[in-house]
Amino acid sequence: MKAETQLAKLIEVTDQKVRYDTQAKKLLANEAILAWILKTCTEEFAPYSPEEIIPCIEGRPEVSERAVHTTEPDLAPQKNAEMQERESMLSSNRLVEGVNTEDSSLKEPTVYYDIRLNASAPGNNGRIHLIINVEAQKKTNLKYPIEKRAIYYCCRLISAQYGTVFEHSEYGKLRKVYSIWFCAEPAKGKQNTIQKLSIEESFLYGKGHTSRRNIDLLQVVIVNLGDPNEAADHPILRLMNSLLSLETGAREKKRVLQEEFHIAMTVELEREVSELCNLSEGIYNKGLQDGIDKGIQQGLEQGLEQGLEQGIKVTVEILQESGFEQQIILEKIMKKYHLTLETAKQYVPA
Repeated sequence: MKAETQLAKLIEVTDQKVRYDTQAKKLLANEAILAWILKTCTEEFAPYSPEEIIPCIEGRPEVSERAVHTTEPDLAPQKNAEMQERESMLSSNRLVEGVNTEDSSLKEPTVYYDIRLNASAPGNNGRIHLIINVEAQKKTNLKYPIEKRAIYYCCRLISAQYGTVFEHSEYGKLRKVYSIWFCAEPAKGKQNTIQKLSIEESFLYGKGHTSRRNIDLLQVVIVNLGDPNEAADHPILRLMNSLLSLETGAREKKRVLQEEFHIAMTVELEREVSELCNLSEGIYNKGLQDGIDKGIQQGLEQGLEQGLEQGIKVTVEILQESGFEQQIILEKIMKKYHLTLETAKQYVPA
């Protein structure tokens, strides 16, 4: 029996109707899920693949550890699981364990960010450092507008940078912040919608221009989920409608994550995909060495060609045995070996 990743296990637990908010935080804190959130909900990471985004997540995401108000204590961080090696499939075996943070004191309960993390995206003028807050909200028909709460969280993330990111009058060092909310039961008429709130500039009199990076300091993204059985063209809606649904079974959730979002659901599959690269490179190097031993340039080129060809065949074979569809295999070998579509099709039988 194949061992499941941490994310796959969490999906099973959520399917058993265990406390929704706690499980939702754990699911959203998985690095593969976070990578998809950053790709689809932030402008800075939109051009990059989830595989490229994962290394941009700095340190360990905080789950229910950082207090929203500076007068309230933070929770001590907990140790995270070891990071798994990854190649074309996103690792889903890294989990940040959260804890129950409710405060039963006489004061108002301490409020913690569900998830808070730092990330740095590539930019034209160097890396762009971002502070990201991710929240799982079950209902939006509250006593207050969810939009105002999200904006408040952004403001707290900005003001909290004093003394850590900048001091005194170094306001130019302020980092942009995001507060991203996933609402499982939005108000009627908002299902399967994505809201964006940000700072915009306008001149009341005269004309002028301010660099966007000087005013684009906060963005709120509210993802209003809907029926998982209804078509949703946007990838984050498709992903979260399946992942956070209480009606969708665990088997279907795993299928969607693995087949549509390339997120491994078993440790063995992760290991096979990450190791196939080493196997292919070994065959490639053997072909190179054969050519060198012959001492003839033509033999060298032949060895390179044969080694690479055999490496591609092994890659295709492993992916086929792992249950990947033809189109996915084509995409993976095209990316890994820099092949054209026409050449890649020669290695993947129709």
